[in-house]
Amino acid sequence: MKIVIMAGGKGSRLSPRKPLLEVCSIPMIARVYNVAEKISTDIYIATIKNHVIEKELILRFPNIIYTSGKGYENDVLEAVTTIGFPVLVLPSDIPFLKIDYVKPLFTCKSSICTLLSRGKFVGISLWNSDNLNDFSSIESNVDIINVNTKEDLSIANKLCYENI
Repeated sequence: MKIVIMAGGKGSRLSPRKPLLEVCSIPMIARVYNVAEKISTDIYIATIKNHVIEKELILRFPNIIYTSGKGYENDVLEAVTTIGFPVLVLPSDIPFLKIDYVKPLFTCKSSICTLLSRGKFVGISLWNSDNLNDFSSIESNVDIINVNTKEDLSIANKLCYENI
């Protein structure tokens, strides 16, 4: 299975450097990449040309692909069609991601399977094809922390002490 980690957003609520912001002294994207490596060796980082962290991503990760930067949903579609199917999409701002969180997606037979955490989208999805009319949402029984604001980042770093 292929994996794409999304790391090209504007970061308007926090910082365009969001994927490289640290939680528990480790950049969030590195934490997500470490989990992805336990699932697959075919991992891509999706960003946009001339993104403020593009050069750092190129130095850290071997497979970089580019999207147009027209928004998360559009960029995901561009990334998955570039890479091919099936592909697991992971956002770079889920610092406490665990393999168990995404496992429910692996049994989903729809073309697009999205993961919900307490009824909310968290940006994690499994794409078996690009048939946008065949999708399912799978509820996770876990509160998945998605870092979007300074407050979220602060909460995530406080949780580091609880997760030791």
